[in-house]
Amino acid sequence: MFQTITPNLAIGSISQPEDLQGVAEQGYKTIIDLCTSAECNQLDATMVQGLALKYVNVPISPKNLNLETLDTFKKALESSPQPTYVRCASALRAGVFSLLVLASEEGWTEAQYLENFQSLGINQKSDCPLSAFAHSYFEQKV
Repeated sequence: MFQTITPNLAIGSISQPEDLQGVAEQGYKTIIDLCTSAECNQLDATMVQGLALKYVNVPISPKNLNLETLDTFKKALESSPQPTYVRCASALRAGVFSLLVLASEEGWTEAQYLENFQSLGINQKSDCPLSAFAHSYFEQKV
């Protein structure tokens, strides 16, 4: 999956070298991988760098769904060469974290965030920890 969010940001779940080559050919400079090493879906940094892409790993799991992790992701996004492709196994974490950064930058309400999230077409269960994290993010902003 590959979905453009802004001209400098896309999300998805691409993991195959030939598909990642396509990301590089589209002009992307950085891949931020949100998979943990325990998932077995984490990209090989050497392979990504061999495609002339910067590789950044910000592992996100239910154990570290907090504002500190969101801030780490935001700093990685801001300090990386653009445009950036953010990926994880299903694109769910990539979508949630990318949109929360945009929500912060653009002053979105929770309703605006949810509208943008739904437009991505990513399935999310109602009891998903990421959904609860996003909701708590907006509650803390008030």
